[in-house]
Amino acid sequence: MAPKTPETFLTPLNAGESFAMVKRWDFDQTIKCSSFSTPGGAEEYYFAIINDEAMSFDKAIAELCEKYQFVTGYLGLSEQTLLFSRLHVSDIINQKDLLAKSELFRHIGHGAVSVIEQTPLTRDSLVLFSYHVKKGTGKFQKKILDNGREAWRTGMVAKGDHYSMVWSSNQAEAGHFDSQQQTELIFKSFSAFLDRYNLSVRKNLVRTWIYVRDIDNHYAGMVEARKDFFHSHGLCRESRFVASTGIEGRGTETGAIITMDSLSIGNIEEEQIDTMDALEHLPRTMLYGVTFERGLRVRFGDRSHLVISGTASIDEDGKVAHEGDIEKQTHRTIDNAEALLRSQGATLYDMTYALCYLRNPKDYECVKEIVSARLPGNIPLITVEADVCRPAWLFEMEGVGIIADTNPFPPFM
Repeated sequence: MAPKTPETFLTPLNAGESFAMVKRWDFDQTIKCSSFSTPGGAEEYYFAIINDEAMSFDKAIAELCEKYQFVTGYLGLSEQTLLFSRLHVSDIINQKDLLAKSELFRHIGHGAVSVIEQTPLTRDSLVLFSYHVKKGTGKFQKKILDNGREAWRTGMVAKGDHYSMVWSSNQAEAGHFDSQQQTELIFKSFSAFLDRYNLSVRKNLVRTWIYVRDIDNHYAGMVEARKDFFHSHGLCRESRFVASTGIEGRGTETGAIITMDSLSIGNIEEEQIDTMDALEHLPRTMLYGVTFERGLRVRFGDRSHLVISGTASIDEDGKVAHEGDIEKQTHRTIDNAEALLRSQGATLYDMTYALCYLRNPKDYECVKEIVSARLPGNIPLITVEADVCRPAWLFEMEGVGIIADTNPFPPFM
């Protein structure tokens, strides 16, 4: 299964002296990969792997494993380069035990692993997103975190020459069936987790994914708890918040309303993190009392990560644009993401992956046609069923762009 010749995009770093390189591999319709690298610098790889046909769950896991082993082997990646994976499944309660015993889980268990119930809108029962980083020289100091009896709560610390990346996944606090209380407990536990690695929410937290069970009824409680927590840790309008997605999703614990994944970066300066705005298209979230950024630009000496939060069809006044029209909402969502990227001198072609959330699976073919036309054809792309945080929003999209950069800070990892 050899890929087509990869698309390659060269971006000058220093007046034509050296170049950053973006590549996208199109192995087939079920395996997509993108990468970013600079001369002598770290290489980043993003994968989206699916099985686009109906089959039993155990067979689907086996086929995903075979594809994952093939593509990582082809690109010279290993367990050492793996940092994070996420599996979107269709029935987490009945599938998690089979998954935990699988060869696929053993392989991706060498990084942090998120497992969330958001039914894939291909014909299969699970899809895989995975992120690898290969250093230019040497290896990471890498540690998988042991959470004892809480087997599904995973984490990973990878220390490079300049920075560390700290991932946590499947954080949940089942107990009181109250989204505000559960969110408070999750963030309290998360803050203690960061303390163990001399990191803080204020300085180091960059990205969260917050999955809310029955989001139409439980989103408000999460929002209030997050707002209070951020305020107590110095994250505010005058400083910054974090990039985030708050979306429908179910974790492995039946009593958990809220489940959270996160990414924090160690040894980073506050001046390296800038907020991304496109106020002519969409306002800052504080306009309507929500505390996350539309996007963050994280500057390293050889590149910038453009982290796009979950973005929907919102207008410049904070209202839902094009209620009831999935086609126009999809275009407006992509317009908004494109405007955020443009504010940093980037385009949709600088995105390394896209993850799309769709409230009504019957709209999939319409959305697929629009997304395929507007995003690079071989971009790693996953589309799942998940309600967005306002009932009138029919579609949401997130992703990460990477562009070349030169500044006084150390290069990535």
